Amino acid sequence: MNSKRTHCVSILVLAALIATAGVASASVRVGGSAFFVNGQLARDHQYSGSCPVDLKFDWGVISSSPATVTYSFARSDGGHSSHARSVTLPANRSVPILEEWHLGANTPQFADFSGWVELIIESPSPVSNRIGFTVHCGNSASVRVGGSAFSVNGQIARDHQYAGACPVDLTFDWGVIGTEATPVVYSFTRSDGGHSSKPLTMGLPQGHRSVPILDHWRLGANTPQFADYSGWVELNIESPNPVANRIGFTLHCR
Repeated sequence: MNSKRTHCVSILVLAALIATAGVASASVRVGGSAFFVNGQLARDHQYSGSCPVDLKFDWGVISSSPATVTYSFARSDGGHSSHARSVTLPANRSVPILEEWHLGANTPQFADFSGWVELIIESPSPVSNRIGFTVHCGNSASVRVGGSAFSVNGQIARDHQYAGACPVDLTFDWGVIGTEATPVVYSFTRSDGGHSSKPLTMGLPQGHRSVPILDHWRLGANTPQFADYSGWVELNIESPNPVANRIGFTLHCR
């Protein structure tokens, strides 16, 4: 009876030792890493364009045997995981560990910003792997004026001229096109010295589609001053790139 009990105990001890040995022998490594910006793989770990951006850091972690891996992150700006995380890995198969970072602005600080995020594996074996990156933040969009039109009292004016009773309601219409979605900052100046009291802003919702920018001017009188009056309104785009386009006109008020 004692012999059987001793035999059973020996088997249990042996099983425990084997299990312990299996856990102890597990080791992990980082098989590879990748860096994404706004969901796109970033070549050479670099990005140039408008900011802020959504950065994603991707490590492929492999364990030599099934194991629970405990890990955390550290960042170049001093940020770090508030607590350790864990993931269960099968044997010899890469499993992704991801970290995300919303970063940047179209300001000089981020014109050439280099940073990194480091994966720190704490157990079952200590491993760390750092992904470095560089972002060049700046609005890469550009805009142009695709065409313009001049209307008097709601009707397109042929050759930018009008003859008739005054005053009239003038509408100046520019079709602005961007290479991509972007905010546009603009103002107006006029031949009589008038101008926008402050810059205006509009958003182009997508690239390569004309969006109208309008200005209105009520002008003229049935007097000699406006019998043959020539003037103009100029659209001045300040950003993302400087562009100016002037619409000239002539009124023959009577």
